[in-house]
Amino acid sequence: MPPGSKTPNRLAVFSHVVTDEVHAPDGRLLARAVGGAGAYAAVGASLVAPPWSTVIVSGVGTTDRQRLSDWFREREVDPAGLFDAGARSPVTRVRYLADGERVEESVLGAAHFAAHTPYPSRSPTGYEGPAGAYLFHGTDERYWREVPELRARCRGPILWEIAADACTPDNRGRVQELAALADVLSLNAAEAAALTGERNPLDALDRLPRAGLVTVLRCGGDGSLVQYGRRRLHAGVAAGPVADPTGGGNAYSGAFLAAFAATGDAAASARLAAAAASRVIAQYGAPAVGEPARAEVRERAREVTISETTPPGSPYA
Repeated sequence: MPPGSKTPNRLAVFSHVVTDEVHAPDGRLLARAVGGAGAYAAVGASLVAPPWSTVIVSGVGTTDRQRLSDWFREREVDPAGLFDAGARSPVTRVRYLADGERVEESVLGAAHFAAHTPYPSRSPTGYEGPAGAYLFHGTDERYWREVPELRARCRGPILWEIAADACTPDNRGRVQELAALADVLSLNAAEAAALTGERNPLDALDRLPRAGLVTVLRCGGDGSLVQYGRRRLHAGVAAGPVADPTGGGNAYSGAFLAAFAATGDAAASARLAAAAASRVIAQYGAPAVGEPARAEVRERAREVTISETTPPGSPYA
């Protein structure tokens, strides 16, 4: 199905698209590439979903719109949800530290970044009833006032990848409340620890929302934990090189949503998500997407281990 075709059978990714400027610990510019949670989540979804079955919703600059639209088309993501928000798209400076951690800074400022936020009420023509929706945001009231209406018209699961700055112990009750509007909650181990006060991810899972929710806890090189109902699974990682981990978690979340919307199978979705994430972090910037890339992801997914409990020797056992 070509981009722009009117069909409800598509996933909508609501999140920022930016230009990432990636710097080494010594200050060298390593890469300048399209990034942001929205870009990586959309690519993750596209790697496991049919061509053109993902639409990106984000504010962009008028001077960048054509370039970004072409970038998404190269990844078989429909850019129909991009909307003009000023002259320039956001730019993020990503600086890696000597210990492997990284810091991010909005080059054009927080207000400029906020002006490009894709609120849930913003739907491109032909996508009034998406087959699933990806949300990346914190807990502010204005944003979440619009989610119930999206919930009412969405014909598939809503995945909320919580923003790191919302993960504080004082915010746990608010997260519990808002998670009731989603079907899948995705966060990483550091965010879960900050939110719950529990450093062990298994203990953190016990303190995260559970009723009617699939919770995905991403643990980097140790794989991921997926909790739903009374079941708790550990998914391993997909083999492959790591050039730049930027966007790996967003790609995992987007791929998990796409697979879960299609199958309802949490274990199979975790396998595909791990494989899609490994494909994304194998180079600087997100890869182009076509059938060869999708076939590679499906092949890698077959090698991802799934167990009902964490494997022997895991630091999360």
